[in-house]
Amino acid sequence: MLALKHAKEFSVEKLDGSSILKIYRKGEEGAFDSFKLVQNDSEKSASTIPIPCKRIVCLSSTQLCYFFELNDIDDIVAINSSRYLRHEGMKKLLESGKVKRIGKEGNFNLEMLVALDPDVIFVSPFKVGGFDAIRNLGIPLVPMAAYNEETPLGRAEWIKMLALFVGQETKADSIFNAIESRYQNLKSLAANVKHRPTVFSGKMRSGSWYVPGGNSFYAHYFRDAGADYIIKDNKTGAYPVDFESIYSKASHCDFWRIIHPEKLGVSLKDLAEQDPRYTDFKAFQNQNVILCNIREKPYYEQAGMKPDVLLADYLHFFHPELLPEHEPYFYNKLK
Repeated sequence: MLALKHAKEFSVEKLDGSSILKIYRKGEEGAFDSFKLVQNDSEKSASTIPIPCKRIVCLSSTQLCYFFELNDIDDIVAINSSRYLRHEGMKKLLESGKVKRIGKEGNFNLEMLVALDPDVIFVSPFKVGGFDAIRNLGIPLVPMAAYNEETPLGRAEWIKMLALFVGQETKADSIFNAIESRYQNLKSLAANVKHRPTVFSGKMRSGSWYVPGGNSFYAHYFRDAGADYIIKDNKTGAYPVDFESIYSKASHCDFWRIIHPEKLGVSLKDLAEQDPRYTDFKAFQNQNVILCNIREKPYYEQAGMKPDVLLADYLHFFHPELLPEHEPYFYNKLK
């Protein structure tokens, strides 16, 4: 078996000349999708994939960060119609026509997909609709379920899964080990802080405030950065609450954290204009609102492989004395 330190949602069994990859289905006890990775082209089928793959399709921008880290984008022939793509190398491949945009869920360009003749298509298990038509083409569809992982390092370790498909396992191990080391060193800085500032997350969207659960991926970040996340349940996902519910818990919190597409140069005044009730939060009044503006920051195409950078950002704001020289990469404090 491939030794995994943090990832729980996939496993790899090494056989003579092949590997059995299992990707587990969240919420379905014992259920998984299984693929056999082989060296022989003659065995190709929807569940048997010859490697290394030279014609890869990625249907979510979050999948790209693993290929960026491996410095292996030349094997990608198509992506979805991502709105906020920042990677200069990938943008050049798109502009030259070497990489195609094939649309989004429910509206894929099937003729283009057939013409591209990909070796594998990485799909998001969180999207609904649109995959049945692709499945009928007989092309292997591999769920990229890193976002089922409940810890930052668990998500990053999925680089080992992607590396199987492009023959870069040794490089993936080296990359992950370096990230893990940096993350654990940063985490240790905050392990014994005397004061843990309180933090809450999210904002109003379509009449609801989506709150990450108390045992969610984001809750792990807050704890590792020496903060006290105000949601104390055992839920791992996000769920909607009304404004009054979040205000009753978060009105006196020290920090307010947001990930959202906002206009360029957004300010506290702009946030107040979105909903005047925001000004009632202590974090707003004390100018402790930290924002990752995904119109400006490459969050979705990089965050999966930069848990150490994200943790450093949080530490910078929650405990500035611990990382005085750090320049925030993903987050800015609103003024």
